Amino acid sequence: MITDPLRWFLLHGPLRLLPASMLGAEDDIGRLFLRPPEKGAPYREMLTKIGTAAGIHESAAGLIITGFAESEEILRSGDWSADQPVAIPAAAGLYRWLTRRSVPVALDAPALVFTDPPEHTRLRKLVFPLFTHRAVLSSSDIIAEHTEAVLADLVGRTDIDLVEDYARKIPIRVVSDFLGFPDLGFEMLDALGANGAKLLDVGITFPEYRRGMNAARRFTDFLLDVRKDPDVLGDGFLKSCVRKHLAGELTFPELVTLVGFVFAAGFETTVSFIANSIVTVLERGLAEEVLTDGQLSDAWFEELLRFDSPIQLTHRTARVDTVLGTHAVRAGTGALIWVGATNYDARAYPYPGELSVENVAERTSMSFSTGVHRCLGASLAKVQSQVAVGAFLTAFPDARLRPGRQWRDSVVLHGYVRAPMTLSGGR
Repeated sequence: MITDPLRWFLLHGPLRLLPASMLGAEDDIGRLFLRPPEKGAPYREMLTKIGTAAGIHESAAGLIITGFAESEEILRSGDWSADQPVAIPAAAGLYRWLTRRSVPVALDAPALVFTDPPEHTRLRKLVFPLFTHRAVLSSSDIIAEHTEAVLADLVGRTDIDLVEDYARKIPIRVVSDFLGFPDLGFEMLDALGANGAKLLDVGITFPEYRRGMNAARRFTDFLLDVRKDPDVLGDGFLKSCVRKHLAGELTFPELVTLVGFVFAAGFETTVSFIANSIVTVLERGLAEEVLTDGQLSDAWFEELLRFDSPIQLTHRTARVDTVLGTHAVRAGTGALIWVGATNYDARAYPYPGELSVENVAERTSMSFSTGVHRCLGASLAKVQSQVAVGAFLTAFPDARLRPGRQWRDSVVLHGYVRAPMTLSGGR
């Protein structure tokens, strides 16, 4: 913890401390990305405007990618590294040294998201069988049971917060069950999601960083305990990973970051998708249209994921001198891929500023990424989201949104942290 202030500064300090005026003109693409307007309609309007000139942008904040094709080219190319970015590139070596000398924590390197082949290939092969679409579908009854249990708690209530009373409760139950620790209580896991996931953001405050690191360290302490006796765990992803660690297939840092990232990142993004989608559907009166057999249809899942992507950013660094489109890029150059903007690229989608399934008739969004780093938990996120959104809209078709909705203060994670509503009628 002595190194926390230095690590925070290397990762976030300059982006947090720089005044907006030093990020370029008001319409500079980098400034718009790091200091965006109000979320919701104003943010989507900005993305729609950016989408008319999507592509590659040189900005005061560096290279910003808003084009779908350009993003896909980077994410599928071996010329680019997923190594964890730092705000001061020249100090990257110092940050790596500090990380190696520190107790490993979730959401830090060597998490899957920050590794490249062949290490990434090795780690992914170890755990991928647990996340296949077939494996997830075999858990669909469990997902439905958790959803029904949360819905039952809403019976008789009039005013709720959609996020705290519904959207957060389902993913934490599902992911905890899927990973294999349903009986350990949700407090530590909820803290890892709520505070730890903030470590994925850019330009966070030091108190936010410290809270996130404390939550991540609690999870590390928990893994130190359970590796002594993995039989205390239920069957699932966590127990499998602990056994692979004890067999020498995973180092302890790999175990911590792999399991922690799968939980925290998958949990928070699914919470955001569920809440974002229900609000969007109710705002537009589309509850009947978006459902098929009581679940969110495949097409509407993809379009809602595009329209309000829970993830807005990913990053890559050029490993070698390369070419992107007509742009020559020198080795060591960082590229911020603005996922939310790529999903509004007018060259890729016919009506990017509108909510329409015609947008995803020919291609899906960039929200689950692509290439070797395509989201490991995409199938799990999709199935539980389709069930959760569909079940709520079926149970409470006349639910009404109330004033007071609040968006997460984040550049990377995009979703509501508060969404008051009134339940009318229903079950």
